[in-house]
Amino acid sequence: MVDFIIDVLGDLVFEGTKAGAKKIHKSAKLRKNIAKAAEIIENGGLAAFPTETVYGLGADAFNSRAVERIYAAKGRPSDNPLILHVASIEQFLELVELPPEYALALAKAYWPGPLTLIAKKKYHLPEWAGGHPQKSTATVGVRIPNHPIALALIKAVGRPIAAPSANKSGRPSPTSAAHVAEDFSAEGEIDIVLDGAISDVGLESTVVDVTGDFPIILRPGAITAEMIEQTTGLKPKEAAATDAPRSPGIKYKHYAPIAQMIILKGEPDNIAAYILKECEARAEQKVGAYITARTEDFLPVKPPNMKLIILSDNCETIAQNLFGHLRQFDKSDVSVIFAEAVSYTGIGTAIMDRMLKAAEGNVIYV
Repeated sequence: MVDFIIDVLGDLVFEGTKAGAKKIHKSAKLRKNIAKAAEIIENGGLAAFPTETVYGLGADAFNSRAVERIYAAKGRPSDNPLILHVASIEQFLELVELPPEYALALAKAYWPGPLTLIAKKKYHLPEWAGGHPQKSTATVGVRIPNHPIALALIKAVGRPIAAPSANKSGRPSPTSAAHVAEDFSAEGEIDIVLDGAISDVGLESTVVDVTGDFPIILRPGAITAEMIEQTTGLKPKEAAATDAPRSPGIKYKHYAPIAQMIILKGEPDNIAAYILKECEARAEQKVGAYITARTEDFLPVKPPNMKLIILSDNCETIAQNLFGHLRQFDKSDVSVIFAEAVSYTGIGTAIMDRMLKAAEGNVIYV
């Protein structure tokens, strides 16, 4: 049923480049389609929409049937919580008990932006709010997205939108409307896709638990530990393992391409030699190589069965392209992907978090 999604995209998306998406936010066409998406959400439907991180799959956060549709459409485990998207700090404070001062400092510094705060939710909220309607949670994750279409949609709905990434669970997250269409091709899975071009950040938000005296990073992202410490004066703590995850992106295999993925750590010449050896051993298969240009220099020839994608020297660019590149490998029918590790500095920590989850922790030192 791919044609259904193609028709939806053709009729309802907003064309333009990433920069253009911001320039046309007051156009009549955009207002009309945001209003249509808002009406769909208000009536219990699902709307995929762009944010600065990845595309979200949104529903009315307090409509239990709509939230169940999110879990069903994605194939999402019921104990994997959702993030609620709001348009203001005031809306955030309506959902949660008064958080510590450092939490408010983070909100003021990085909202709108790629930061989710996990806080104790107010007693009057449904026990399931922020998760599956058949579960109960004491905390809720909230953020304000930094994208004009996302903010306009939230304001048009007039209440929080629950929105995990708009992909099938376990798959690479979507950073374009086309990625959403790839995963949701069956009629009736979702109701509308709003196209805001390619996401700026490319990785899901940093998730920080602010229920205690110190911030705890549950999921790394573009807002780094160094930035959090600089803003709050508090060194973030590491998350402890828990059976009941308080944040998405923790407990389950995530971000994975179809092919097996293996992380390679070592010097560029050793990485190149290892991949060449694997290409020889897998002569009847296509092998994915996700490596830096420096490592490519050590490849005397490119084997005919190699699918090569170059990792940028810039970590922000790697983050923007990571999920799209993994989907490119999928389309190339590679049997395995060998991905070169990046440095654990700045957003590199978040990149390695996503790579390791995609590879199910499979690392080879060469």
